[in-house]
Amino acid sequence: MSMLPHRFWLALVSIAMSAPTALAQQQDQNQSNPPIPAYHSPLAGVDAGTDDNSAAGDQQIRPDTRPLAGAQDLSLGVPPVTHSYWQPRADITGIFDSNPLSGGTSGGWAAYVTPIGGIDLDRVSGNSNLTLTYIGGGTLSNNPTVGNSLIQELGVTEKLSFHRSVLSLFEVLLYTPETSFGYGGIAGITLPGGGSIGGGNPFLPGQTILTVRGQRLSNSSIAQDDIHLTSKSSLTFLGGYSLLHFFDNPLLDFGNIIFQGGYNHTLTREDTIAVLYRFRGYRYSNFNQSINGNAILVSYGRRVTGRLAFQVEGGPEVAVSKIPITSGASGTTTTSTTQVYFTLNTSLIYRFKRAELHLAYDHGLSSGAGVLAGSKLDTVRGTVRREFSRNFSGSWDMGYARNSGPLVVVGTPATTIQNFDYWFTGVQVSHPLGRTIHLFLRYNLQYQTSSASSCTGNTCPINVPRNQISLGLAWHGQPISF
Repeated sequence: MSMLPHRFWLALVSIAMSAPTALAQQQDQNQSNPPIPAYHSPLAGVDAGTDDNSAAGDQQIRPDTRPLAGAQDLSLGVPPVTHSYWQPRADITGIFDSNPLSGGTSGGWAAYVTPIGGIDLDRVSGNSNLTLTYIGGGTLSNNPTVGNSLIQELGVTEKLSFHRSVLSLFEVLLYTPETSFGYGGIAGITLPGGGSIGGGNPFLPGQTILTVRGQRLSNSSIAQDDIHLTSKSSLTFLGGYSLLHFFDNPLLDFGNIIFQGGYNHTLTREDTIAVLYRFRGYRYSNFNQSINGNAILVSYGRRVTGRLAFQVEGGPEVAVSKIPITSGASGTTTTSTTQVYFTLNTSLIYRFKRAELHLAYDHGLSSGAGVLAGSKLDTVRGTVRREFSRNFSGSWDMGYARNSGPLVVVGTPATTIQNFDYWFTGVQVSHPLGRTIHLFLRYNLQYQTSSASSCTGNTCPINVPRNQISLGLAWHGQPISF
């Protein structure tokens, strides 16, 4: 094992032993000029540290006003922001990995270090509200199996409020060495997207198949306009484009053209319904196939500020697939296949007195995650966060994805129907070392099976097991007004 991980552990222990004294001095200095808003633990909710049964806790949260037919999932609400501010952040994590190739054959345990730095920003100016989250870093290792790689994440939301409408711009960019779904490489930070766009299937490029390690770029850009008709009804229109591109592996690059329009109606203070139409057009740059999906959906949402956010949408989606086939001297012909799917997307956030639960389920047409030329996808995601005491908090997260579709080897015609079943789960314990630093320990498990041998990179495994143990320090600085 290289000297780099050994030096990291020695440095980590030294920092942990010296941090309380330094932080105590920092807290004394900050008491004379307390920042706004207060910092909260990454494992806590938006009103962490406040009794959820108290009126004061609810008054700190503004009601969620996101349209049900929009690109964002419903939330418990947002803290009131009256000043522009930014917060720096930095993490350093040491990771022991039983399968550093990720989707390949296990090469034995390896150790590497992941340093991360970033910024959170909220700018309020006139009719504009800009929210930005950025992190950048990478993995460092002298082990040739792991090597060095880069990690970049950018999540941006810009909202422009006018008299009867709100124009929103969303951007989510990920540049990672692994699949983002269940990625355990940066244990202190949650991927993907910084919360800019809903985490479900429709708007983000699907990365729900565990593939061999290699840099990939995922990006989603969406513009959304919400037009208020009355105090209880509105129209929502959005359009955008998403893509997934692989730099190091011969997998399927694709883009997705997105359009959606819907009508929202408020039934009560807490209940909303919507009817919407959604178009998705998948285009594969290194495989000559196109898929157009047209869906008519009915949606219902219920939100109780600070307590509950629930939404469900469902309806039929007609998918038309076109595959040009070259047949020797006869030239090129095109085959067209039409299938009807039932699309279902649902999510739930519920806050208990000292815990928070997130659940989501999605079913329907998907991109194929760079391995299949389109797929029928089922995903389940769940997270439980719990504050055990002032000194310890923890979380448990899990996910499952099943992709079923035609397996494609780039450069050859399509062919067999292949199934991929991918599970991940992880537990994390966090201990604060003052107001801005916490020490965390995490275990992450990934496991994937396929119906036949599949080449998701330069290897062709059927079963892919992976265990990761991570220990790190996360620092999130106090907010700085500007």
